[in-house]
Amino acid sequence: MTGSFGDGIPIPDVIDPPDSMPMTLCIPRNRDHMAAFFGALYQLTIWNSWQQDGTTHGKELAAVWWRYFLSWNRTMNDLECEDGMGNCCTEPAIIKRVNPTTGNVEQSTDGGSTWTPAAGGFQSVIVSPVPPVTSGVAATKCDAATNVSGQVQVWIDQVSNDFTTATTLLEFGLAVIGAIAAAVLTVLTDGALIAVAAQAMAVLGASLAAVWGVGKTVFDDYWTTDIKDKILCAAYCNIGEDGSFSPAQFTAFWNKLNATLPPSPAKMLFMGFLSNVGVAGLNAMAASGMAADADCGDCDCEGCNVENWAVGDWLNDGTYQDWSIHEVSRTADSITVQSWDRGDGQEIINFTNLDRVSPCSWTATFIGGTPSSIIKNYNDAPNIANIQAGLTTDNTGSTQSHLANAIYFQMDPNASHWTVKFTVAP
Repeated sequence: MTGSFGDGIPIPDVIDPPDSMPMTLCIPRNRDHMAAFFGALYQLTIWNSWQQDGTTHGKELAAVWWRYFLSWNRTMNDLECEDGMGNCCTEPAIIKRVNPTTGNVEQSTDGGSTWTPAAGGFQSVIVSPVPPVTSGVAATKCDAATNVSGQVQVWIDQVSNDFTTATTLLEFGLAVIGAIAAAVLTVLTDGALIAVAAQAMAVLGASLAAVWGVGKTVFDDYWTTDIKDKILCAAYCNIGEDGSFSPAQFTAFWNKLNATLPPSPAKMLFMGFLSNVGVAGLNAMAASGMAADADCGDCDCEGCNVENWAVGDWLNDGTYQDWSIHEVSRTADSITVQSWDRGDGQEIINFTNLDRVSPCSWTATFIGGTPSSIIKNYNDAPNIANIQAGLTTDNTGSTQSHLANAIYFQMDPNASHWTVKFTVAP
């Protein structure tokens, strides 16, 4: 070896020796000392901690020491492992998993017979804010859910950027862990971040490799407006009235997204992110304070009761005009309607939620022919009497899904009328 430590750690004669040497070290029994100790060891995993000799030796050595770093299972949380005589005890093998029902990270010391919440990890360094958000304000639930959505966007943006800065899967994984910390608004020292890195990396595991393999474009393209709306509504429909999540509500949120988001390596990585941060991280996201007076009116939390809907029209004076004679058929999740002449040759359909409060998401499919000209108004605001004051107009296709309290179609003349099947969107 040549050089001095002031120029970096000297390059060893052998970059990756074939043998390793077990050691037992005693260090101060104090969390801050533990953080300092692991932080110092972590410097060995950083390429520019080593002497710069014009080769890639620094990068190769950092990879060797990262492998060893991940193999050490004594972290700052393993403070109870002592036999009473100052000697470290032999710990049982610990296996970990993401519980497929709750979405939480768990561990087992008996080969998987029993499972308990995993020690350490991000949830050990996240503090849930109290109060969660501005409790008692009418928009609390929606603002908190919108905060969650906003912090998810922070995570998406940072992971996307990580593709351009990372040169290896390992670097990408470490950067994604940093993105998690940013998303849950947790500022960690190097030692604290390293203490949670091993577990976070294990949870993300295969999804990191999968996302790195498909690349930035596939990751970026996954996050459509529809996907982000699903995340917002899943948060809104499962969060408490005070703008925070209980453990059960976190599980409901996790399961809703796991069931409704389309498959993709991007989804795998996102679900792993949620499992890593758990209910504490989700509450930190909800309390970020970024949203105020947000609008969650498009979120259909209760599902759609087809029985509440009828073929008819709310008129300007608030009265209801019944046109149910034009209803062709009805199932548990659909209503088929035949249009009628409104008196000037134009064929129309008025389709209304009778309680005028709970919107439903519908797709409209023409049966037996499609008019060349269609005006489609969707009234998605509650308690609006005039159906023709629809807030959304779509004339681009007959099978798009729309959330609405009332629907108004105006179409070309047709002596035999037009038939449309309205189906509740999943």
